[in-house]
Amino acid sequence: MRLSPDALAGLLRPPPPKPKQPTSRERAAANRLAVLRAVAAHGHLRCADLAAACWPGAHYGLQMAQRTVRVLVEQTGELLARRNCHGGTSVVLTRKGVAALELHGVAARHGLDLASVSGPTHAHFALTARWCIHKQAQGFEAWSEYALLTGQAPVSAQQLRSRLRKMPDAVLVKGTRLWLVETESAPKATAELVRIVSLAEHVGRKVHPELPYTLAGVVVLFDATLNHAARVSKAARERWGSLSVIATT
Repeated sequence: MRLSPDALAGLLRPPPPKPKQPTSRERAAANRLAVLRAVAAHGHLRCADLAAACWPGAHYGLQMAQRTVRVLVEQTGELLARRNCHGGTSVVLTRKGVAALELHGVAARHGLDLASVSGPTHAHFALTARWCIHKQAQGFEAWSEYALLTGQAPVSAQQLRSRLRKMPDAVLVKGTRLWLVETESAPKATAELVRIVSLAEHVGRKVHPELPYTLAGVVVLFDATLNHAARVSKAARERWGSLSVIATT
């Protein structure tokens, strides 16, 4: 079989070069930026939360988070370590951290004065943040109350309040569907729980006339050991118990 000169040239042509891999310095810089972004989105996080947010599924994610946080706290000063109410450590953005993010086009606020780090709402905050990170790994956009209040989410706190008369603890977004998230970390009066579950009556409606999102559901997030499920179920029966579909289940 005789080959043409063009065919021979194609056979003898060297393979294309492999894509250039990032250097260790570039990877470290990317890791630091990812951690700063995660802290900016939530206000404050623990190393375990950062591992789940920045290295989901990695065998050594916690060690990577600890190493990166150490650099950002001790060397660059872009994060500050603060004692949280559980006796552990949470990190917040410093003014240097805010400036570093702004260089990458990310608007952020420092967390030097956040009371929820060591205050009584820390458990509530930590549970919500970790669940949001978990849902992000499943392909959702998840925005905590902090992100809503600081204008980071695609829906504003004012839009939610004006339409639903309630500020959720977080929202989930997938496409044009939006879920409200309410976190229960302490006993709450049945009347307040009735008010929360009644938000489900807005399912199928637009969240706000100016937004493309339709309410897809209401999620009540809680620690199962605190028996919140029974309280939420009682609130649902009080709200909808007269309906046959509720009464028979």
